[in-house]
This record gives sequence, C-alpha cells and structure tokens, in this order.
Amino acid sequence: MIPELIHLDELPWEPFGGKTKEIFRKSLTTKIFPSGLKATLTLARPGGEFPEHIDPYAHIFFILEGEGEASVEGQTLSLKKGAALTVAAGKKHGYRNAGKADLILITLNIFE
Repeated sequence: MIPELIHLDELPWEPFGGKTKEIFRKSLTTKIFPSGLKATLTLARPGGEFPEHIDPYAHIFFILEGEGEASVEGQTLSLKKGAALTVAAGKKHGYRNAGKADLILITLNIFE
C-alpha cells in the first residue's frame, strides 16, 4: 500500500448528511483499507446529534475534544476528552454533543 499524507487543516468540514444535526467530517482515509478499516475526523457542534441507528460494522470513537453523551443499546454513556467507546456491529447507537464547545472525535469503522 502506498503511503498517503493528508493535511487535515487544508480539508473543508463536510456535512455528514442523513438525519444528523450539526455533524461534520473530514476523511482520514480515502478508501477502506484492506484490513477493513475506515477512519474519519468528526465534528459535532454544540447541540449536534447523530441519531440512534444500527450499522453492519463495528465502531471505535475516540474523543479528542469536548464532551457529549452516547447511547448504546439504551445505555447512556458520558463522553469526554481521552475516552474511547467501542460499539459492536449490529448494536443500536448514537451520540450528541452535550457541551458548550465543539465535540471532536476520531471515528473508526471496522468492516469484517
């Protein structure tokens, strides 16, 4: 695999779309790695929300800045800087920015 250098400060924040509210992203990978990994830098503005949903792949969310709340299978979990949350494929989940500052996280999607 050829190395790829991405300058995140040169990329615009793209709206995530769908039913999300005030959620934006910058892709850290331009394609899914052969290992089944896709990485995204994600921004949730204050009041931003990624509604509950189910995906056929697993996630790891690593919180870089801010604070929020995640819901996984009906359980509410507090998110803050330095936290990492894993969500197995097929589990209902979502998150929201519960703070007054931006919530910034790295989202890893793991396809098996």
